[in-house]
Amino acid sequence: MGRSIIYSIDEIEDVAKKILSLNLNSKIYILDGVMGSGKTTLIKSIVEKLGINGIANSPTFSIINEYFNGDKIYHFDFYRIKNKNELLDIGIDEYVNGKNICFIEWPDLVVDMLPKNYNTLKLEVVSNNERRLTIS
Repeated sequence: MGRSIIYSIDEIEDVAKKILSLNLNSKIYILDGVMGSGKTTLIKSIVEKLGINGIANSPTFSIINEYFNGDKIYHFDFYRIKNKNELLDIGIDEYVNGKNICFIEWPDLVVDMLPKNYNTLKLEVVSNNERRLTIS
C-alpha cells in the first residue's frame, strides 16, 4: 500500500519535510481524503517548506493557485469540477505534463489524464487531533 504516518497538527511541518525528502518519482501529488481530512493544510505546510510563506490557501473557487519560489508550483482543487471537458478547458494537460510541482485535491476526474508515475497522498481522519497519511 505504501508508507503510513500518523501525525497531529503540531507535527505537520515534520511530515511536510518527510514528504519532500522522499525524492519521489514525480512532481505530481494527488491528495485523496474526505472533506476536513487536512489536504489543504498539508499542502500549505509543504509549499512553506518549498519557500512560499503565508499565501497558500484553498483554491476551491479559483480552481488553481500558482505559487512561485524560483519555480512555479500549482495547487488545484477540483471539488467543483463536473466533467473532464472542464479540465481540458483549463489546460490540465499542459500543467501535469510540465516540469512544475502540482498538488491536486479531489483528483477523481483527472487521475486517468495524469502521467503514470504520480504520487498519492491519502489522508484519513484518525481522531479530532490525528491524521493518517499513506504515501504511495
